[in-house]
Amino acid sequence: MKWKKFKKERISLNYTIMLLPHSQKKPIHFKMPVWAFGIIFLGLLVLTGVCLFFAGSRLQLREVRKEKVQLEQERELLALQKQMADLENEALKQEREIQEQELKDLEEKSRNTLNELKDLVERENQIRQELGLEEVSEEGERDGTDQNPGEEPAAQSENDVWNGSEPITKVASAELSGIYAANTDSFQAIQSEFAYLQKNLEEQSRRYEDYLNTIEQKKEAEAARKAKNADTRNSIVNYALQFIGNAYVYGGNNPNSGVDCSGFTKYILGNVAGVYLNRTAASQAGQGRVVSAQEAKPGDLVFYSNGSSINHVAIYIGNGQVVHASNERVGIIKSSMYYRTPVKIVNVLGD
Repeated sequence: MKWKKFKKERISLNYTIMLLPHSQKKPIHFKMPVWAFGIIFLGLLVLTGVCLFFAGSRLQLREVRKEKVQLEQERELLALQKQMADLENEALKQEREIQEQELKDLEEKSRNTLNELKDLVERENQIRQELGLEEVSEEGERDGTDQNPGEEPAAQSENDVWNGSEPITKVASAELSGIYAANTDSFQAIQSEFAYLQKNLEEQSRRYEDYLNTIEQKKEAEAARKAKNADTRNSIVNYALQFIGNAYVYGGNNPNSGVDCSGFTKYILGNVAGVYLNRTAASQAGQGRVVSAQEAKPGDLVFYSNGSSINHVAIYIGNGQVVHASNERVGIIKSSMYYRTPVKIVNVLGD
């Protein structure tokens, strides 16, 4: 009984919400149960919490994006620094290789210099032996084997000659004359050898220049020959085109009065290029050099067959076209090279 009474008096108690209480108009009254007010209040709290959550999440997402952009920039900077470091390492590696090669070259030059020094010392000792002087060691000191330790050097005679600070024994005139003659002969031999080498060099240079001139002349001759051949081919085409429309006569030999296909090619090439051709198309197909359709040039002969043997010939004029004495109905005409299937293309001009 008490619970029912409490529920009726408290939980089911209605509240009045007045809107615009200070207005002159009649206030608006809303009656709302306690449970409904609680639900609305909780809903507002939840909505506020959700809004705050999403606002915080959005702010956090913005910060994360900023950090991501910064990380990307730092990553690009690190990549650039790595690339520069790799380039510097490569440059240092190349410089080290160059230094190692220079060191090897320097060691090789040093060895060569030492060998040359040894050769010079040996040569100087030979000369000193010939002159009767003391030998010089590789360190540049004179050998003192002929003088006892503690013994005073022998007094210099009047015939001693000083060379700098070192005395050199004077040699007899006859020996000096012999040495001078030997040195003169050696010098003349070297001069003769040098003159011989210089003459050979001049001869080789002259031959090389003659060789270059010959090559240039051959190039010019080849260019002139190609230009002449091109002019001849153009002349063949122009000469043949002027007979278009003339009559076809089987067995004819002159396009002015009437001609067949092989008579037409024989007449054109014979009068323009001085090339002798056989009378029939089949026999003309055996002359000259066979070429492909891609290699065909104006003035070449294009042959056609009836399935078993060659029975027609035309003159190629370029751009996939031919001129030929076709038949009695159309006479001499210009047409596509592929109006029939070509079976053979021949170059009879020899270029």
